[in-house]
Amino acid sequence: MTFEQMKIFVEAARYGSFTHAAEKLGLTQSAVSISIKKLEDRHNVRLFDRSGRRLMVTEAGQVLLNEAERILRDVELTVRRVESMGERDGRRPILACTRNAYDHWMPGLLARFGGQKELPDVELIAGSADDVTAWVMRGTADVGISETAPGHAQFRYLGVFRDQLVLVATPARARALPPRPTWSDLPDCAPVIWEKGDIAAVVSEALAAHGIDPRRIAHPRLRLDSTASVMSLVGSGRFPGFVTLGAARTALAAGDLVRVGTLEAPIRYWMFAPREREIEPLAALVATAATDQQAEAGAAASASVRRAAAVAG
Repeated sequence: MTFEQMKIFVEAARYGSFTHAAEKLGLTQSAVSISIKKLEDRHNVRLFDRSGRRLMVTEAGQVLLNEAERILRDVELTVRRVESMGERDGRRPILACTRNAYDHWMPGLLARFGGQKELPDVELIAGSADDVTAWVMRGTADVGISETAPGHAQFRYLGVFRDQLVLVATPARARALPPRPTWSDLPDCAPVIWEKGDIAAVVSEALAAHGIDPRRIAHPRLRLDSTASVMSLVGSGRFPGFVTLGAARTALAAGDLVRVGTLEAPIRYWMFAPREREIEPLAALVATAATDQQAEAGAAASASVRRAAAVAG
């Protein structure tokens, strides 16, 4: 399998179309089709189901997609690392973080002190917790931020900010659930959905702490790989779901979603790097910005509640 074939396959899988993949890559549709056919013939496997209007990735294709995306991402990061070493003003540190940290925390935190001279000009990238750990371990990234608790002896870990895992639903869906449910009432709220990626361990630990078998509450077929997909499905009103408070804060303030009971579990984010790297100054800046952001968010939420009470009154 060539590197070019891997890129063509990934684009075809992302778009569900040979035509759109060809447009993205600057190739002809026939070139994309031939490349995929050669891959399938070479490895004696079907990568796409072509029976519908849109290409669907087969089980074998999904295995290849997961690995191909990782490989291509690693190559891209390595190229960035090499190119940055030739920059006139010095190499920019690469800060890798998990999806939840990237989507709901880090861009806003960096923007808060972007004008401060002591902040290094970092490049922010995102991946799974395993990706982030591997990038830092290999030196592809300089510093990592993850929900994963300290566990590698070669890294130094510093706590930088906290979030919470909360159960949310649309107001209509919440009214159909037991009033103010506790953890013991959770099976009566089933099916409940949550991300099966980086925060899955937090959900599992919270359920285990309260003696709840995940199989009693989880959707029997849905396996969602991002908080964004969970938020989208919760917003449709079909299911309650566990998400981070950082992800749900805007929807909660707007009244589009509501907390279900007081079910919550803490999530701590850790900054880590090899032991010889000094990360204390950057960690302190991130922690201070996170504290300020949470204080502002809390004040905004209180003001929203007061306005809603005034209107109701």
